[in-house]
Amino acid sequence: MRLAMPGAGLGRAGGCVIRPCIPRSRWGTLARALVGLVVVGAGVRWRAVAQQDAVPCPKIKASAAILVEMDTGQVLYERNADTPRPPASTTKIMTAILLLEHLRGEEQIAASKRASETDGSSLNLKPGEKVSASDLLYALMLRSANDACVAVAERVAGSEAAFAEMMTRRAAELGATSTRFRNASGLNDPPNTTTARDLATLARYAATLPGFNEATRSRFRTIARSSDSKDVVLKNHAKFLWRFPGADGVKTGYTAPAGRCFVGSATWNGRRLLSVVLNSPDMYEETAALLRYGFRSFERRSLAAPGSELGRVPVRGGEAADVAVGPTAPVVATTHRNDRAQPRLSLVTEPLEAPVTPGQRAGTLQVWLGERLAFSTPVVVLAAVPRATPALAATPAMPMLLYLLVALITGGIAYAAATATGARGGGDRLKAFIRDYYQRG
Repeated sequence: MRLAMPGAGLGRAGGCVIRPCIPRSRWGTLARALVGLVVVGAGVRWRAVAQQDAVPCPKIKASAAILVEMDTGQVLYERNADTPRPPASTTKIMTAILLLEHLRGEEQIAASKRASETDGSSLNLKPGEKVSASDLLYALMLRSANDACVAVAERVAGSEAAFAEMMTRRAAELGATSTRFRNASGLNDPPNTTTARDLATLARYAATLPGFNEATRSRFRTIARSSDSKDVVLKNHAKFLWRFPGADGVKTGYTAPAGRCFVGSATWNGRRLLSVVLNSPDMYEETAALLRYGFRSFERRSLAAPGSELGRVPVRGGEAADVAVGPTAPVVATTHRNDRAQPRLSLVTEPLEAPVTPGQRAGTLQVWLGERLAFSTPVVVLAAVPRATPALAATPAMPMLLYLLVALITGGIAYAAATATGARGGGDRLKAFIRDYYQRG
């Protein structure tokens, strides 16, 4: 069932083709710059920036890049977003996902000899040293500790190779179908491969897990170690947290084959954007340019409230023929500030089988901008529909019941007639009638 209505996984955007850049006058630019300077002096620069006019589409030089809305996944910008690239330490986003899904925060993880010998950035773990899963999460995301990755991998899957297989399977389940992991850290031997779109998909999911956002936005963390090591203060490698207003994540990465990589995010006025740049000549400046473009050139349009009825879906075998369906969260589309075209909603469902209960998944709401699918979101049943009680005449046993009922009525009439003409004679006639009736079937 598809219902198209006018507008009250990650889609694709054509880079800056989404909306042509609008030239601005020299005097208008000067006036906006002066206003910006005054606002900076007032100490509320980042709020004012979000209210300024649209900015031109940035000229990104990274080999691959993408900019998305964190909550819906709607793509605002992309460049070679589906081109396979080595992810370097952005791999650790997936490692963190499995850590959060499989380990308790207070669980103590012992480092093996193999973990302690891992190359690259590390905690300098000693064989047998124990660190909590919660502290290892911070070690992954702040210091980018490769030895912590191996310790987590061996605890969850028994070996790093088995853990890498888990990473690939889970990534595919989450929609990152172009990603292949062969290690937990992002080192080059053996290499991992992913895409900018897949990394955005994984980071969006990770942000829904308790503890992940707290780790990625932290600048420092003091951890506890079972050894006598004094190396307990972790500093986040992502200098972006200090450089960009509202920055709150996510993960840096670098190897020679991968180049400078960064999955970054920021929140302005309650709206969070996520960007990915892979092999960037200046990962922080390009991330900042993408985020400024998203915040200043696009605005949000509310299309439907949680629990609002978007349509009705047929129900088979229910007390009602159909049921109302709607979203569980606000449906909000992002459009360019100079674009007045209305988003279009399309409800895609199939008939349901009774009984149905409120909150039951009923299909998908697609949000279209022109001919482009911006994003999809689930819709659920808004009311209960019990299974219908079958009518008595519709039961399979009814033919026999009717037969017996007719026989009883007929016999009763015959009996009454017989008793009216004499008890003895009538009784004989009644017996003969019943015997003859059943012989005739």
